[in-house]
Amino acid sequence: MIARTRGLATAVSAVMFAAMFGLFVFKIVMRYAFGDSVAWADELGVLLFIWVIFWGCAFVVTDREQIAFDLVYKALPAPGQRAVAIARALLIGGLFAAAAPAIYGYLVFLMHTRTPVLRWPVGWVYSCFGLLIAAIVVRSVVSVVRLCRSDWRTQV
Repeated sequence: MIARTRGLATAVSAVMFAAMFGLFVFKIVMRYAFGDSVAWADELGVLLFIWVIFWGCAFVVTDREQIAFDLVYKALPAPGQRAVAIARALLIGGLFAAAAPAIYGYLVFLMHTRTPVLRWPVGWVYSCFGLLIAAIVVRSVVSVVRLCRSDWRTQV
């Protein structure tokens, strides 16, 4: 189930990236072949870029694939590594959970503002950031639960 969901998230990310690239090519052709600056394509390309980044970070890139500074972590014995991993998950998850209400409030506030060309609510444009925050909190909780199990080494 999780593998299929991640596969679907990856496919959605790939479609958004392909659409962004297609818009980029379309924009170039329209500008240089027809002398037409297509403003909506610019704005949609930027919106897709925002979504690709936040969507991919939330649902495609795993914790193991994130950049990590683990020089001290790797030098610790196994119990120390476990403690540091739990502390990291609690700290990251806790910080993002604490920030979630303010982020939600700001996204609601942004619903009253519209994008310049397409006139879409800016809150919808950046709602992918809310999804990222929720995903980080959930992944942190899952990480703590997995780190508390006996097979925790396979989870790091």
